[in-house]
Amino acid sequence: MIESIVFASLSLILCVIFCWFRSQKATIYSLMLKTFASLSFILSAIFAVKASGATSFALLCVCGLVFGLVGDILLDLKIMYPNQGNQYFVSGTLSFALGHVFYFLGAIMFCTDAAPNILVWSILASIGAAIILTCAILLPSKKMGLNFGKNLIIVALYSLALTFMMAFSISIAIFVPIFWIFASGLICFLLSDLVLSLQYFGGKTAKMWIYVNHILYYIAQILIALSVLFVVIK
Repeated sequence: MIESIVFASLSLILCVIFCWFRSQKATIYSLMLKTFASLSFILSAIFAVKASGATSFALLCVCGLVFGLVGDILLDLKIMYPNQGNQYFVSGTLSFALGHVFYFLGAIMFCTDAAPNILVWSILASIGAAIILTCAILLPSKKMGLNFGKNLIIVALYSLALTFMMAFSISIAIFVPIFWIFASGLICFLLSDLVLSLQYFGGKTAKMWIYVNHILYYIAQILIALSVLFVVIK
């Protein structure tokens, strides 16, 4: 248990150090720091699996975190190599989307064990919430100064996946309170990506946004990693 918490703390510390370097310039050294920060939240989840048991929920969360690491690397390569930036953005977004698929499967496995009677209704309600939230995010985008351009479709699809996953995790947490650890991670994930949209598509270049985006994101993945430790069926 202690190892999981130590690596979770290390992930956040490395994230802050990375943000400082990244706010100066995106280099191979900042990319290495980001990779180590992401490896740390994966190690946090792995030690959590060791402590709490290799449940389906736990193993699927670890898989989701691994795809998060891949997405982290790809999005930083977007900054380092702007000429290939769009390819890296699309690849990174797809990697994060695959991560959410694993989180979804893990949440289903948990819900099947902890509250099977709410599963179908939670999925249906979450689909509706995802559509409403995505429309609320995208429709006023031009008024907010966001220009998604040729990435509008992939942004819309990713938004549907992320908002659905957030709503689904919240719907489970309402009935099984310990799941709020995982759900809080998805809430932070959405907030992080909203900030990222302001950076990528809204021209927000102030250094402050680098810290806000990444700290929210690493808190999200750390909470998901720690949920493996605490979200256990009794």
